[in-house]
Amino acid sequence: MSAASPAVPRWLAAVSGTLSLLGLVGLLLTLALGFESPNTVLLAVSAPLVFAAPLGALWHFVTTRTLTPAEKRVWLRELAGAEVFSALSDYMSSTDLKASTQRRAAERIARNHA
Repeated sequence: MSAASPAVPRWLAAVSGTLSLLGLVGLLLTLALGFESPNTVLLAVSAPLVFAAPLGALWHFVTTRTLTPAEKRVWLRELAGAEVFSALSDYMSSTDLKASTQRRAAERIARNHA
């Protein structure tokens, strides 16, 4: 049985996911509470936090050595495609990135032939 390829560290997925959710909540509060006069401080803090999960995935993607250039191209296509949120979730939560890469590539081929 082969060992699973290293995935995104759990701490990175947890921290960046939590920060992104806090950012979304902050944006919703800005919209709800600041309808007539927006709270610029809340907006300025919340907007960058929304990007914590995508930036965490990007940091891991750039620094990882476990994925081959071909596998990275698969992830780039997935992360730039119509199912970006599904791909981001899969990338951040996968316990075996190589297996997830192969599955997503096979699914893309099936979608293209359908």
